[in-house]
Amino acid sequence: MAIHFVRHGESLANEQNLFAGRQNTPLTALGVRQARQAGDRVAALGVRYDEIHVSPLDRAKHTAEIIADRLGGRYELIESDALVERDFGVFTAQNKSLIKKSIGFRAYTEHFHGSTGCPPGGESWRLLHDRVRSYYERVLLPRSRAGKNILVVAHKYVVEMFAVVVAGIAAEDYRDLKIPNARPVSEADLRRISRTRAKTSALHDFGELVEIRLPVLVAGGAALGASAQLASHVPLPPRVFTTAVVALLGLSTFFGMLRLHSGVLRGVGTSIRKALPLTCLRVAVGLVLAWMFAGSPVSSLGLFLLLPPALLTPALSLLWGGDYFASVRQTVTASLVLPVVVLAAVWFPHRIPGLGAAVTGYVAVLAGAMALPALAAQVLRRRSPIRAGQLATNWNWLGGAALVPLAAVVTFALTPDGGVDATGLLQAVVVVAVTLLALRVAAVVYLRNRGLPAGEARDLYITQCTPNIFLWLAFAGPLGHGAALLAPVAAFGFFAAMPADEFLFVRRYRRNLRAAMTLSARPALAHRPAHQS
Repeated sequence: MAIHFVRHGESLANEQNLFAGRQNTPLTALGVRQARQAGDRVAALGVRYDEIHVSPLDRAKHTAEIIADRLGGRYELIESDALVERDFGVFTAQNKSLIKKSIGFRAYTEHFHGSTGCPPGGESWRLLHDRVRSYYERVLLPRSRAGKNILVVAHKYVVEMFAVVVAGIAAEDYRDLKIPNARPVSEADLRRISRTRAKTSALHDFGELVEIRLPVLVAGGAALGASAQLASHVPLPPRVFTTAVVALLGLSTFFGMLRLHSGVLRGVGTSIRKALPLTCLRVAVGLVLAWMFAGSPVSSLGLFLLLPPALLTPALSLLWGGDYFASVRQTVTASLVLPVVVLAAVWFPHRIPGLGAAVTGYVAVLAGAMALPALAAQVLRRRSPIRAGQLATNWNWLGGAALVPLAAVVTFALTPDGGVDATGLLQAVVVVAVTLLALRVAAVVYLRNRGLPAGEARDLYITQCTPNIFLWLAFAGPLGHGAALLAPVAAFGFFAAMPADEFLFVRRYRRNLRAAMTLSARPALAHRPAHQS
């Protein structure tokens, strides 16, 4: 008879890019919709289940309850410790991207997917495999052969171990199977997934490497774009530039918003209040500089201080261990409000001709690169929640990878195709360097002794220190402050600051992680069995 397997719906830890392990974490709104869709898909199979086997963790039990409600009928619910998620040891509740960046791709793969691997202080691959195999051979198979239809609701690594057992994969050939949330799979499906994953492992490994090295790749793209322009002297038509920027930013926004439910914006007031004092200070200083030093490069520095966060800040939050929700709230709100302040700063003292066109261009970019992709992501989350979760889990790296050609396009388009004036270049470098440094110093001083949760503090730093360079370029250019050089230097500085920030984040995080790994390096912990409930 039939045996089907379902990984639980999306949990809060999934949404925030955290390792949950054996910690309880609730289903998100998307996770609930995924469980309902899973129930409908299972019901469509026309199988009458006799038993539902489920992990004791809440996210799995909640998923099983929703599926059972969609199925109706009578069944026996069997809760088993053998189906509990793998123990991730010191990696539990940690940001996945920071773990990868801290220990490197090879060590990450060995800890989580190597047949001899074991997360420090957690459950080894071999122990996980053995308990799942034992449950399949001693519990599931005998009952299936006795004529019972069975549904198993568990976790990513547990379902993947069932795939290894069912498909007969050798331990040394196992790869991360990228099992999506809430997608019902049969034993035949598990065999097919195992064969397909063997063919696509190189692509998924490439995605992991892109995630780990993204800021360096982005800075490299910026350098490549500037070098290509200096070598080729080929101007990029404005329409082509705008189209490329909107498309690439839109792709990044789409994948970022796939992870987020629209209801998160209801908490915008709290997030804004925490950032408001620093934002008000920046606006005040920016307006003073823009108005008192009108006509000089200092005015451009003032405009920098008035900018809202870049649209890519939520993606950086996921990479660097931020709260993510706070980043989205602050970015969306500031992107709607602060452009009005920038407009006031450049209009009153300068009366710039063509300013209306610059405003219209920014609104178009905001709509194409943020509003429409975010809407598309939310529509997909509602209409096809399982598909949306699969894209967010397995292909989210494409959103980050889009930033690499974006950086190249921006610096290629802005780099002058003629000679470079040394004095103007030095002036531009000083303005950009002082501005970027001032933003970071102000954020660090503001956050000191504020008592904010670590994730929210990280998000506040990211949103305050990663300004929307495209809005600044739209208004700084007409001011004539050496824009021919200031624009490319500012763009390059914007992209080059990312690996610098990440280096500091990862270095601090790696130091703490190594201390935790050292404390957990005890044989009794490294090979402990699954918890008993």
